[in-house]
Amino acid sequence: MEPNERAIDEIIANLEREVAKRPRDIPLRLQLALSYMKKGRREDAKKTIDEILAIDRRSVEALYYKGILFADEGDLDTAQESFEKAVQLNPKHGPAHYFLAKLLVLRGNIQGALKEAEAAVAHSPGNVMAHAQLGELYIAVGRPSDSEKQWQRVLELEPSNLQALHNLGAIYTDMRRYQEAISHLTRALRLGSENPGVHFNLGLCYLATGEGAKAVDALEKAHELEPENVSTMNTLGEAYATSGEIDKAVEIWRKALEKEPNSLYVTYNLGLGLLQKGETEEAKAMWQKCIQIDPTYLPAYKNYAAACSMAGDLDGAIQKWVEASRMMPALHEPYLALGDLYFRNGQYDEAEDSVLKLIERLDAAEDQSGGVDKEFRASVELLYGSILLAKGHAGKGVEHWRRAMELDPNFALSNATFIGKTLWRELVEAAQNGAKTEDQRKAARLVGSLVSEDALPRPMRSPEPEKEKAEKKGGFPWFSRGKKK
Repeated sequence: MEPNERAIDEIIANLEREVAKRPRDIPLRLQLALSYMKKGRREDAKKTIDEILAIDRRSVEALYYKGILFADEGDLDTAQESFEKAVQLNPKHGPAHYFLAKLLVLRGNIQGALKEAEAAVAHSPGNVMAHAQLGELYIAVGRPSDSEKQWQRVLELEPSNLQALHNLGAIYTDMRRYQEAISHLTRALRLGSENPGVHFNLGLCYLATGEGAKAVDALEKAHELEPENVSTMNTLGEAYATSGEIDKAVEIWRKALEKEPNSLYVTYNLGLGLLQKGETEEAKAMWQKCIQIDPTYLPAYKNYAAACSMAGDLDGAIQKWVEASRMMPALHEPYLALGDLYFRNGQYDEAEDSVLKLIERLDAAEDQSGGVDKEFRASVELLYGSILLAKGHAGKGVEHWRRAMELDPNFALSNATFIGKTLWRELVEAAQNGAKTEDQRKAARLVGSLVSEDALPRPMRSPEPEKEKAEKKGGFPWFSRGKKK
């Protein structure tokens, strides 16, 4: 028998003798119950606590320790009942509030747990565990600023508390307060933390602050500590890519997909890496796989269509945005993209149809919300005016350019890429000739100042016959990556 165990046995023997002499001495019986608990004699502890409650059913301490005993045994109903009676009898009993909060978390009652945790902190302001518990719960309910205050209090009470340093580092990372995050995370490492999450969050901070080499070092360490963690592998790939090591990025993303074949974000990033390496078709295949994983993942449609456009395949880009508009009819972006692509492809009727559908949706949304995204609406007006001008309606077209300017005085600069790559000099001349007011002429001048001299008019394409449309088969012959066992 170990010396400490012999000492506990002696204490128990003495207490038992004293209790026999003074059977109604509740503090003495509580000491005996605690000694039984320390020794692991749970049944004796429960019997002693029941004896105390028989003497005084309002003994808050007896109810508190009864709750702990039954919670440890998994009898959550009896434990909850005991803790609730304890805090009813003494609402200022911080430890009972603390353990009741822990129990309620186990039972999935987060709001109830939050209320008890707040009471625990209020009545036990020096209890580190109570502040830590409340900090965790505030994160769980989406209150990071309140959580921050609790972890700061933990550090005031225990300056070397690693849990507080870890959590503050994570909170500051999410808040984009990167230097504060780095300060807390590096302090945790100096104190000996081996938590891979510290290295991961450091990597995120260094990525955000443009310190690529440090980001790679931190994320490689996180990967070393947790080699199976796909999120770490994905972010390490981003660090490699931003540091110009695209081959390493592609390699780590491929390894990540071996572990988790249907990871949406790894698949998406691998597509970006492959595109950067010039492997456009496989990049498109990755984005198609993203769409198979999540048919509402807009970035995959966008990048697939952009890759088609870069290769001069406007029909392929149009097809992908049509899919996006059918899958996500409430989104506005697919209709604007389709209007742009149809316009660049010389399909002016189709372009006008897409823009008019978009305007109808925007009007309905603005009626409901009462707000207008002026910059987006200005882009729509610019495109619609350009379509009308291309169709020979100069007066109507330049008026929509004027509306774009009214919505956003910087509309031309905001859409400089579209204007420079898509519009042509004759279109601007038509707008200037059709202008009847000074504002219309000003809008035409603003657009004209950004038009490239090399841009050529888009010849209008005639609509395909309905039969041809129905029989037309296009698209990329996708390969399918099956799930790996």
